[in-house]
Amino acid sequence: MAIDKKRVLRIVNGRGTPANQPLQPAMPGYHQDYEGYPYDPDKAKELLAEAGYPDGFATELYAMNTDPNPRIAQSLQQDLAAIGIDAEIKALAQATVIAAGGDGTAPMVWSGGMAWIADYPDPSNFYGPILGCGGAVPGGWNWAKYCNKEIDALVAKADGMASPDQAEERIELWREIFIRIMDDAPWAPVFNEVRYAMHSPRIGGDDIFFADPIHIPVHYEYVYATDVE
Repeated sequence: MAIDKKRVLRIVNGRGTPANQPLQPAMPGYHQDYEGYPYDPDKAKELLAEAGYPDGFATELYAMNTDPNPRIAQSLQQDLAAIGIDAEIKALAQATVIAAGGDGTAPMVWSGGMAWIADYPDPSNFYGPILGCGGAVPGGWNWAKYCNKEIDALVAKADGMASPDQAEERIELWREIFIRIMDDAPWAPVFNEVRYAMHSPRIGGDDIFFADPIHIPVHYEYVYATDVE
């Protein structure tokens, strides 16, 4: 509730949409009706007091040291300071931040530039390594060290639904899983990146061949110059 996501989006020139859950809107299992946590610094400060920190506390916020991540970290630092959390920024090389997240020496991590992307369009891709108990180990990618055994059991159930006639039920279970994770709030989802790919009107071909990330090697057999026969 302390994070001003709109200000972060201004830092990245609007190249994103506010996030309220681990999954992004195009992923199966995304909960369209879930509103998430509103930006409410006063309520955030109240919750901090209820948790036993009426005067806040000091911590460290790790972030990758390439632009715009240090500026985003400064925005988060300002938001946290407003509710009494003094977060010293550790802007370091990507490999150093990843190592600190894995071994648990980074109390807070801004994962920009290192965020998880969809290797394949299934919600399970966004659970096991980064939110599951199996990833909450030294060197793992679950940097929050979040482990909910009940949710792990639901995940095992979802992963076991291999029959095509269970597809809808399976996605609905994943939808429940990620919203239950947000009840525990191990993450503060900030924004989903929006990328743009541009090409000259002289270059023709189906739009899919210009999507980002650009396919390497380029599909030269499917793109062409419109002024050449």
